[in-house]
Amino acid sequence: MAAALVFASGAAQAADKVDCSRLDLKFPPADKAVWVECYAHHYSKGEEEANADAEALIADIGTHVVHLTSVVAGRNTYFDKVPVSRKLSAYDELEDMTDVATEPGYDRYQIVRFRASLWKSETDCVGFLKYGGATIGQGGTSYGARSYLAGYDCWRNGAPDRAQIEATLDAIDD
Repeated sequence: MAAALVFASGAAQAADKVDCSRLDLKFPPADKAVWVECYAHHYSKGEEEANADAEALIADIGTHVVHLTSVVAGRNTYFDKVPVSRKLSAYDELEDMTDVATEPGYDRYQIVRFRASLWKSETDCVGFLKYGGATIGQGGTSYGARSYLAGYDCWRNGAPDRAQIEATLDAIDD
């Protein structure tokens, strides 16, 4: 039977800072970023226990900051599906989240808009979450997702319009 795994949406504790070119997670506008940091982490409770690989990219693109986290479950592991707002609560840098409102989905992404303080600056943000695959047991029942991609895009000078939101989501290559 699969073991449930709880894994934070943000960069995991004890994550290793890595060269961004090493990650499978790509975000093309990041090459125009003021700064970019990337992290990789392997979570494991033991060889036959719950395990997962996580990658995180944080990019300051000048007008906005993007933080992406991609997590893929290992053998005998799955993720319980939770709302995007719950995944966002794991990003420690987002403080004082207010005005959280659901936005229509896009290309299997759950989307919310919200306001938050990001590094002591007020920002207008969009949070997103997309689950991938499902763990199917021998009896044909689904235990949960095999992977997820979560993150946010916070803008410094006004809220992004729908076209900007869709452009960001289209740029993510998970």
